Amino acid sequence: MKRTIIIGMISVLLAACSTTDEEPVPAPDGKVRVEFQLPGTYGVNVSNAQSRADNLPEAGEDWHELPETNATLLPVGSTLWLSYAKQNEDGITYSKPDLQGYVVGTNASGYNTLYPCTTTEGADGKLTLNPEAIGAPLYLETGTYKFKMISPAYPIDKELKMQVDNGMYLYSTDGRYEETSSRAEEIIVNATGVQYIKLNPIISQVARFTFTIQKGEGVNRLEPLAAGIEISGLQNPVMHDEQLTYNWSSENIADTLVMRIGDKRSWVTLPGEELQTDEDGTITGDIGVLPTLTMSTPIAILINMAINGVPTQYMTLLNEQMLLHARSYNLKWEVSVKEGQISVVTWQNQSWVTDLVNEE
Repeated sequence: MKRTIIIGMISVLLAACSTTDEEPVPAPDGKVRVEFQLPGTYGVNVSNAQSRADNLPEAGEDWHELPETNATLLPVGSTLWLSYAKQNEDGITYSKPDLQGYVVGTNASGYNTLYPCTTTEGADGKLTLNPEAIGAPLYLETGTYKFKMISPAYPIDKELKMQVDNGMYLYSTDGRYEETSSRAEEIIVNATGVQYIKLNPIISQVARFTFTIQKGEGVNRLEPLAAGIEISGLQNPVMHDEQLTYNWSSENIADTLVMRIGDKRSWVTLPGEELQTDEDGTITGDIGVLPTLTMSTPIAILINMAINGVPTQYMTLLNEQMLLHARSYNLKWEVSVKEGQISVVTWQNQSWVTDLVNEE
């Protein structure tokens, strides 16, 4: 449901914010218009190896090593928040960050670019991108600034904290890696009235599960049921009656979204309608989950599918796994029917066997 709503919001935003060729208003006196090149993203790297990438840098350690993956540009329709903060006179600290919203669209020349959007405040006090109006460009005075980004532009509170949950995909600036950190940028008012800035790529803050279910011997038809795939034993986003929030614009590395030890009572569902079936009958799908340490309790994955028209459920347990951000954990099953029994074999070489009973 979350993913469906987000896709709908993006479609509206794209129509409203990215189809304009109007000339921008000249920069006010003492300021320059700041334009940002389309940012890249470090997505998810296929891995099941444990790492310290979800931990904070230790004493004497500057950066973690970035997972081996290539940056790709944000696609058309992507939304993002950008925060900007000016360096104070002490040359060390920065002012409280302000917020600007953008959407990725296509200009008249056919190139993807960022378009500013206005924001509105809801009854709950959270800010959302305005789907009906193009926002004013960002104008800044001369000085040193730090910029941070997060995408998609989910609703956010006035302190620029964002609620996060399992089932969400989330990319942001991340101070744990040099390649994704926020750099100090010099903004200088100039005769052209515009300054172009290229920021570091953003990186996925969640892990990803990908699922592949393919037909084996004796299987003519494989269909996902409405219940889809259910995953339980994930990090709980609710702690001490408070929803987990991500303070992505903070200058404090301790505000990085990291896995917590202990509380793993959450679950998430990938509905059957969001699973894809290709021409060969193979079912595929993916979903984002919060970083989770499962050394003491397993993650349970329940698959709901119809095999040759027969509704069936299968469960697999993942033990002693560390689900790290920016990693993809891929599960593959092959379903076979032999001598009236359904056999499901997984990537772990575990198998389940059940009687094939057709109640139709």
